[in-house]
Amino acid sequence: MLFEVHPAPLKDKAGNNYVYVRPFALHKRTPEDFDEYCSKHYAMRPGEMLRALGIFMEATKIWLGEGDRVETPFGSFAPKIGLRSEKTTADVVGPSDVELQGIDFTPTREFVERVEQWTNGFRPLNNPDTQRLSADTTHLERALQNTIEALGGYADVRNFMRFSGLTYHSARKTLDRWCQEPSPRLLRTKLGGTFIYTMI
Repeated sequence: MLFEVHPAPLKDKAGNNYVYVRPFALHKRTPEDFDEYCSKHYAMRPGEMLRALGIFMEATKIWLGEGDRVETPFGSFAPKIGLRSEKTTADVVGPSDVELQGIDFTPTREFVERVEQWTNGFRPLNNPDTQRLSADTTHLERALQNTIEALGGYADVRNFMRFSGLTYHSARKTLDRWCQEPSPRLLRTKLGGTFIYTMI
């Protein structure tokens, strides 16, 4: 498993940032990838796993919508709720003050152990100095132009990574920042399972 090392906001007594690690995802697996893998390796018909996942989501949304915890062989799902604004007393909290803030997933110990058994160690990615590269506007401008020229009029995250030397996360963050107001330079468009960036 490839991993990246990044500085954390927290600092030690000498003023140095602590660091943290996270996996470097070579691929973003889609439901279609999942279906294809299961049909190839587990004798399932093409489309069968996609239908099963759709049915699972339909049933799960009903139970989660009622506040139930849903247990599965690989973990449990539970609704996460919170207040829309800060309150100091319980008697003023009404139904309209509460909102759904996401879904919590807790993997089973067996599932974690199975993943751990499959993991064959860790290997560091050749980490660039993302802080230095992200601050070098000339370098980023050149990398964007090289990416657009190489792809024939647009940029994507993978190729911008290659020309800029940034990690996937930092490259995507930079491209997305160029799409934001008040003076956007790029337009982000979804094409298939990825995003492309074109000059405005």
